[in-house]
Amino acid sequence: MEAARAVLRDRFGFEKFRPGQEAVIAHLLAGRSALAVFPTGSGKSLCYQLPALLLNGLTVVVSPLIALMKDQVDFLLARGIAAARLDSSVSREAFEEIQQGLRDRRLKLLFVAPERFSNERFLSRLKSLAIDLLVIDEAHCISEWGHNFRPDYLKLARYARELKVGRVLTLTATATPAVAQDICREFAISPEAHVHTGFYRPNLFLRVTACPPRDRIGLLIERLRARPVGPTIVYVTLQKTAESVAAALAASGFAAEAYHAGMEAETREAVQNRFMAADNTIVVATIAFGMGID
Repeated sequence: MEAARAVLRDRFGFEKFRPGQEAVIAHLLAGRSALAVFPTGSGKSLCYQLPALLLNGLTVVVSPLIALMKDQVDFLLARGIAAARLDSSVSREAFEEIQQGLRDRRLKLLFVAPERFSNERFLSRLKSLAIDLLVIDEAHCISEWGHNFRPDYLKLARYARELKVGRVLTLTATATPAVAQDICREFAISPEAHVHTGFYRPNLFLRVTACPPRDRIGLLIERLRARPVGPTIVYVTLQKTAESVAAALAASGFAAEAYHAGMEAETREAVQNRFMAADNTIVVATIAFGMGID
């Protein structure tokens, strides 16, 4: 752990670990798989970013969210850490560059969607590599007791065994006891390696206003005008609602754009980049946007 503390300070610029991080990292560096249940924003990503630099082989991070993968890769590249993502938005040229990086053993972290494991060519490539750490983000998706069950996640435990990975780190902010039990069983995680720091976020609060549907846009505009200008996300449930609300806000003079899964990958990425760079942008989005973004 002395080496871990040095990397924390020298590569990431932090003087001490946040609650739970040191325990998780200690398990991984000792060769044990672990489950980390931390609130959103409390530093789950460091639990694999840091060990990846101390382990000899490749770290593969499985995430269902393109926005999160992009944010993580940008963060790592900015710190001189060799990382890449394979998703539907990657160009042919970038894909070939990633393949070369894997062949040369230059890449330290590779981010992929769970569906990528259904690709036989991709699996064959992984089997030729030494994978020291497999990270399963949004791990509650493996459990049928969870709120967001995804069948592709169920296969990941089998792939972990087939690929003979050194250890597995499962991450979630939303595991109930039943979901945590499923995760630990599937990935052979011992009880002492289940690190749970709670769900409470003292820096967040909820305020609810009952509002008839016909008054929502007017009230939203009123609230936005009453607050200081700053990066804002308006969440909606439907893609068409994202488009209509963004149009209404733009017509009222706000720098507002829509973001949803029905848009082209390049368009989504451009919206995300503008949101991250500006200090006055409003994104009207379905729940795919913002998850895991710093």
